[in-house]
Amino acid sequence: MRLKTKVINAGLLIKMAVSVEKMAKRWIWHFSPDYIHFIVGKQDISTTMQMFGQIKADRMFEEYVVESGFGNNIWIELTGEHLVRALKSSQQASNVAMRLTKKEGLPVLALSITNTSRTGNCVFLSQDIPVRPLKWQEAEDLKQPVMMDYQVHILLPPLTDVRTIAERMRPLGNHITVSANMAGDFLLKVETDAVRVETTFSGLVNPELDPGHCDVSQQPSLSRDRQSLAHVRVDIRDFVKFLHSSVINPRNVVCCLFEGQGLILYVYLGEGTDADDGAFVYYVPMRSQ
Repeated sequence: MRLKTKVINAGLLIKMAVSVEKMAKRWIWHFSPDYIHFIVGKQDISTTMQMFGQIKADRMFEEYVVESGFGNNIWIELTGEHLVRALKSSQQASNVAMRLTKKEGLPVLALSITNTSRTGNCVFLSQDIPVRPLKWQEAEDLKQPVMMDYQVHILLPPLTDVRTIAERMRPLGNHITVSANMAGDFLLKVETDAVRVETTFSGLVNPELDPGHCDVSQQPSLSRDRQSLAHVRVDIRDFVKFLHSSVINPRNVVCCLFEGQGLILYVYLGEGTDADDGAFVYYVPMRSQ
Protein backbone atom coordinates (compact mmCIF):
# COMPACT_ATOMS: atom_id res chain seq x y z
CA MET A 1 0.00 0.00 0.00
CA ARG A 2 1.44 3.36 -1.04
CA LEU A 3 0.07 6.88 -0.94
CA LYS A 4 2.16 9.91 -1.83
CA THR A 5 0.94 13.35 -2.89
CA LYS A 6 1.88 17.00 -3.19
CA VAL A 7 -0.87 19.40 -2.14
CA ILE A 8 -1.54 22.25 -4.60
CA ASN A 9 -4.84 23.58 -3.19
CA ALA A 10 -4.57 23.58 0.60
CA GLY A 11 -7.29 26.22 0.94
CA LEU A 12 -9.98 24.13 -0.75
CA LEU A 13 -8.85 20.99 1.07
CA ILE A 14 -9.18 22.80 4.41
CA LYS A 15 -12.70 23.98 3.57
CA MET A 16 -13.75 20.46 2.63
CA ALA A 17 -12.24 19.00 5.80
CA VAL A 18 -13.95 21.65 7.95
CA SER A 19 -17.30 20.91 6.27
CA VAL A 20 -16.99 17.17 6.93
CA GLU A 21 -15.74 17.75 10.49
CA LYS A 22 -19.02 19.50 11.33
CA MET A 23 -20.86 16.25 10.59
CA ALA A 24 -18.74 13.67 12.39
CA LYS A 25 -15.61 13.52 14.49
CA ARG A 26 -14.31 10.51 12.60
CA TRP A 27 -14.87 9.86 8.91
CA ILE A 28 -13.43 8.05 5.89
CA TRP A 29 -11.04 9.47 3.31
CA HIS A 30 -10.96 7.34 0.16
CA PHE A 31 -8.15 7.77 -2.38
CA SER A 32 -8.91 6.28 -5.81
CA PRO A 33 -6.81 6.55 -8.99
CA ASP A 34 -8.61 9.70 -10.21
CA TYR A 35 -10.70 11.03 -7.31
CA ILE A 36 -10.57 11.64 -3.61
CA HIS A 37 -13.72 10.85 -1.66
CA PHE A 38 -15.06 11.99 1.72
CA ILE A 39 -17.47 9.59 3.41
CA VAL A 40 -19.58 9.85 6.57
CA GLY A 41 -21.88 6.94 7.40
CA LYS A 42 -22.85 3.70 5.73
CA GLN A 43 -25.47 2.45 3.31
CA ASP A 44 -28.50 2.43 5.64
CA ILE A 45 -29.88 5.96 5.45
CA SER A 46 -33.02 5.43 7.52
CA THR A 47 -31.49 6.27 10.90
CA THR A 48 -28.54 8.65 10.59
CA MET A 49 -27.42 11.49 8.38
CA GLN A 50 -24.78 10.54 5.82
CA MET A 51 -22.54 12.21 3.26
CA PHE A 52 -20.60 11.06 0.21
CA GLY A 53 -18.32 13.58 -1.48
CA GLN A 54 -15.86 13.45 -4.33
CA ILE A 55 -13.53 15.75 -6.23
CA LYS A 56 -10.95 15.12 -8.91
CA ALA A 57 -7.57 14.41 -7.37
CA ASP A 58 -5.79 16.78 -9.76
CA ARG A 59 -7.72 19.72 -8.27
CA MET A 60 -6.08 18.99 -4.93
CA PHE A 61 -2.80 17.24 -5.64
CA GLU A 62 0.04 16.85 -8.08
CA GLU A 63 2.53 13.99 -8.08
CA TYR A 64 -0.44 11.91 -6.96
CA VAL A 65 0.49 8.25 -6.41
CA VAL A 66 -1.99 5.67 -5.07
CA GLU A 67 -1.03 2.01 -5.13
CA SER A 68 -2.71 -0.92 -3.38
CA GLY A 69 -3.85 -4.47 -3.94
CA PHE A 70 -7.46 -3.22 -4.08
CA GLY A 71 -7.38 -1.73 -7.58
CA ASN A 72 -5.20 1.16 -6.39
CA ASN A 73 -7.80 2.29 -3.87
CA ILE A 74 -6.99 3.22 -0.28
CA TRP A 75 -9.51 3.94 2.49
CA ILE A 76 -8.44 5.47 5.79
CA GLU A 77 -10.45 6.48 8.85
CA LEU A 78 -9.25 9.59 10.66
CA THR A 79 -10.29 12.30 13.09
CA GLY A 80 -11.34 15.46 11.27
CA GLU A 81 -10.03 17.77 14.00
CA HIS A 82 -6.50 16.37 13.60
CA LEU A 83 -6.59 16.83 9.83
CA VAL A 84 -7.96 20.37 9.98
CA ARG A 85 -5.35 21.43 12.54
CA ALA A 86 -2.52 20.02 10.46
CA LEU A 87 -3.80 21.56 7.22
CA LYS A 88 -4.23 25.01 8.76
CA SER A 89 -0.52 25.08 9.51
CA SER A 90 0.09 24.63 5.77
CA GLN A 91 -2.07 27.47 4.42
CA GLN A 92 0.86 29.78 3.59
CA ALA A 93 3.34 27.00 2.85
CA SER A 94 5.43 26.94 -0.31
CA ASN A 95 5.30 23.15 -0.42
CA VAL A 96 3.11 20.52 1.24
CA ALA A 97 3.70 16.81 0.75
CA MET A 98 1.48 14.07 2.15
CA ARG A 99 2.14 10.36 2.43
CA LEU A 100 0.84 7.31 4.22
CA THR A 101 3.51 5.73 6.41
CA LYS A 102 4.15 4.23 9.84
CA LYS A 103 5.62 5.84 12.93
CA GLU A 104 6.57 3.58 15.81
CA GLY A 105 4.65 0.80 14.10
CA LEU A 106 1.39 2.77 13.82
CA PRO A 107 -0.12 4.07 10.55
CA VAL A 108 -0.11 7.85 10.10
CA LEU A 109 -0.82 10.35 7.38
CA ALA A 110 2.39 12.38 7.42
CA LEU A 111 2.43 16.00 6.23
CA SER A 112 5.77 17.59 5.36
CA ILE A 113 5.36 21.37 5.21
CA THR A 114 7.88 23.89 3.90
CA ASN A 115 7.52 27.55 4.82
CA THR A 116 9.73 30.57 4.22
CA SER A 117 10.63 32.73 7.21
CA ARG A 118 10.75 36.54 7.17
CA THR A 119 14.50 36.32 6.72
CA GLY A 120 14.11 34.13 3.65
CA ASN A 121 15.18 30.89 5.28
CA CYS A 122 13.28 27.64 4.78
CA VAL A 123 11.36 26.34 7.77
CA PHE A 124 10.33 22.68 7.80
CA LEU A 125 7.38 21.34 9.79
CA SER A 126 6.12 17.78 10.13
CA GLN A 127 2.58 16.83 11.17
CA ASP A 128 1.55 13.21 11.78
CA ILE A 129 -2.17 12.36 11.76
CA PRO A 130 -3.12 8.97 13.24
CA VAL A 131 -5.23 6.94 10.80
CA ARG A 132 -6.78 3.49 10.53
CA PRO A 133 -6.56 1.84 7.09
CA LEU A 134 -9.79 0.02 6.23
CA LYS A 135 -9.97 -3.57 5.08
CA TRP A 136 -11.63 -4.36 1.77
CA GLN A 137 -14.70 -5.83 3.53
CA GLU A 138 -15.21 -2.60 5.49
CA ALA A 139 -14.87 -0.49 2.35
CA GLU A 140 -17.55 -2.58 0.62
CA ASP A 141 -20.08 -1.31 3.20
CA LEU A 142 -19.49 2.29 2.12
CA LYS A 143 -21.37 2.22 -1.17
CA GLN A 144 -23.47 5.27 -1.91
CA PRO A 145 -27.25 4.62 -1.81
CA VAL A 146 -29.27 5.01 -5.01
CA MET A 147 -32.58 6.86 -4.64
CA MET A 148 -34.37 8.29 -7.67
CA ASP A 149 -38.14 8.47 -7.00
CA TYR A 150 -38.28 11.88 -5.34
CA GLN A 151 -41.42 14.01 -5.47
CA VAL A 152 -39.70 17.42 -5.94
CA HIS A 153 -36.27 18.64 -6.98
CA ILE A 154 -35.29 22.30 -6.68
CA LEU A 155 -32.21 24.49 -6.90
CA LEU A 156 -31.69 26.13 -3.51
CA PRO A 157 -30.97 29.82 -2.85
CA PRO A 158 -27.49 30.68 -1.54
CA LEU A 159 -26.69 28.36 1.36
CA THR A 160 -25.45 31.24 3.49
CA ASP A 161 -28.97 32.74 3.38
CA VAL A 162 -30.62 29.41 4.23
CA ARG A 163 -28.09 28.79 7.00
CA THR A 164 -28.80 32.17 8.63
CA ILE A 165 -32.53 31.39 8.75
CA ALA A 166 -32.13 27.79 9.94
CA GLU A 167 -29.75 28.79 12.74
CA ARG A 168 -32.28 31.38 13.95
CA MET A 169 -34.97 28.69 13.94
CA ARG A 170 -32.81 26.13 15.73
CA PRO A 171 -33.51 27.32 19.32
CA LEU A 172 -37.26 27.17 18.64
CA GLY A 173 -37.64 23.41 18.16
CA ASN A 174 -35.98 20.07 17.48
CA HIS A 175 -37.34 19.58 13.97
CA ILE A 176 -37.67 21.59 10.80
CA THR A 177 -40.10 20.89 7.97
CA VAL A 178 -38.65 21.40 4.50
CA SER A 179 -41.22 21.92 1.75
CA ALA A 180 -40.95 22.63 -1.97
CA ASN A 181 -42.82 22.31 -5.23
CA MET A 182 -42.05 22.18 -8.93
CA ALA A 183 -43.08 25.84 -9.34
CA GLY A 184 -39.96 27.27 -7.66
CA ASP A 185 -41.19 27.57 -4.06
CA PHE A 186 -39.06 26.45 -1.09
CA LEU A 187 -40.24 26.70 2.52
CA LEU A 188 -38.71 26.17 5.96
CA LYS A 189 -40.98 25.81 8.98
CA VAL A 190 -40.55 25.16 12.69
CA GLU A 191 -43.76 24.44 14.56
CA THR A 192 -44.33 23.50 18.21
CA ASP A 193 -47.17 23.92 20.69
CA ALA A 194 -45.77 27.35 21.57
CA VAL A 195 -44.52 28.78 18.28
CA ARG A 196 -44.83 28.59 14.49
CA VAL A 197 -42.22 30.24 12.26
CA GLU A 198 -42.09 29.89 8.49
CA THR A 199 -39.89 31.33 5.74
CA THR A 200 -40.61 31.09 2.02
CA PHE A 201 -38.31 31.48 -0.99
CA SER A 202 -40.05 31.92 -4.35
CA GLY A 203 -38.93 32.16 -7.96
CA LEU A 204 -36.34 29.40 -7.64
CA VAL A 205 -35.36 27.02 -10.43
CA ASN A 206 -36.44 23.40 -10.81
CA PRO A 207 -33.52 22.19 -12.94
CA GLU A 208 -33.95 19.93 -15.94
CA LEU A 209 -32.99 16.30 -15.39
CA ASP A 210 -30.36 14.55 -17.45
CA PRO A 211 -32.04 11.71 -19.42
CA GLY A 212 -28.72 9.89 -19.26
CA HIS A 213 -29.00 9.63 -15.46
CA CYS A 214 -32.67 8.70 -15.06
CA ASP A 215 -35.82 7.74 -16.95
CA VAL A 216 -37.54 11.13 -17.08
CA SER A 217 -40.80 9.53 -18.19
CA GLN A 218 -40.99 7.69 -14.86
CA GLN A 219 -39.76 10.49 -12.60
CA PRO A 220 -42.50 11.46 -10.08
CA SER A 221 -41.28 15.07 -9.77
CA LEU A 222 -42.06 15.65 -13.46
CA SER A 223 -45.58 14.21 -13.41
CA ARG A 224 -47.00 15.87 -10.27
CA ASP A 225 -48.99 19.12 -10.01
CA ARG A 226 -46.37 21.88 -10.17
CA GLN A 227 -48.03 23.86 -7.34
CA SER A 228 -48.34 20.88 -5.00
CA LEU A 229 -45.90 21.04 -2.11
CA ALA A 230 -43.91 18.03 -0.89
CA HIS A 231 -43.02 18.03 2.82
CA VAL A 232 -40.19 16.35 4.73
CA ARG A 233 -39.65 16.76 8.48
CA VAL A 234 -36.04 16.33 9.62
CA ASP A 235 -33.89 16.89 12.68
CA ILE A 236 -32.93 20.57 12.62
CA ARG A 237 -29.42 19.70 13.86
CA ASP A 238 -28.90 17.46 10.82
CA PHE A 239 -30.14 20.20 8.50
CA VAL A 240 -27.77 22.76 10.02
CA LYS A 241 -24.88 20.31 9.69
CA PHE A 242 -25.60 20.07 5.97
CA LEU A 243 -25.70 23.86 5.73
CA HIS A 244 -22.11 24.04 6.97
CA SER A 245 -21.18 22.92 3.45
CA SER A 246 -21.56 26.61 2.61
CA VAL A 247 -17.90 26.98 3.68
CA ILE A 248 -16.82 25.30 0.41
CA ASN A 249 -18.64 28.02 -1.61
CA PRO A 250 -20.71 25.67 -3.81
CA ARG A 251 -21.95 27.00 -7.14
CA ASN A 252 -25.22 25.04 -7.14
CA VAL A 253 -27.15 23.01 -4.57
CA VAL A 254 -30.10 20.79 -5.53
CA CYS A 255 -32.56 19.57 -2.90
CA CYS A 256 -34.62 16.42 -3.60
CA LEU A 257 -37.59 15.69 -1.35
CA PHE A 258 -38.67 12.09 -0.70
CA GLU A 259 -41.90 12.19 1.29
CA GLY A 260 -41.86 9.51 3.96
CA GLN A 261 -38.07 9.02 3.61
CA GLY A 262 -35.97 12.18 3.81
CA LEU A 263 -33.91 14.68 1.84
CA ILE A 264 -31.05 14.24 -0.58
CA LEU A 265 -28.98 17.36 -1.16
CA TYR A 266 -26.45 17.62 -3.99
CA VAL A 267 -23.77 20.25 -3.42
CA TYR A 268 -21.87 20.96 -6.66
CA LEU A 269 -18.50 22.70 -6.80
CA GLY A 270 -18.48 23.29 -10.57
CA GLU A 271 -20.43 25.74 -12.71
CA GLY A 272 -23.33 23.35 -13.39
CA THR A 273 -24.63 20.15 -11.84
CA ASP A 274 -21.90 17.78 -13.00
CA ALA A 275 -20.49 15.65 -10.20
CA ASP A 276 -17.23 15.22 -12.14
CA ASP A 277 -16.32 18.79 -11.17
CA GLY A 278 -16.72 17.88 -7.51
CA ALA A 279 -19.84 17.20 -5.48
CA PHE A 280 -21.01 16.38 -1.96
CA VAL A 281 -24.22 14.37 -1.53
CA TYR A 282 -26.01 14.58 1.84
CA TYR A 283 -28.68 12.09 2.96
CA VAL A 284 -30.90 13.47 5.74
CA PRO A 285 -33.48 10.99 7.13
CA MET A 286 -37.07 11.94 7.89
CA ARG A 287 -38.04 12.32 11.55
CA SER A 288 -41.61 11.55 12.54
CA GLN A 289 -41.11 12.46 16.20
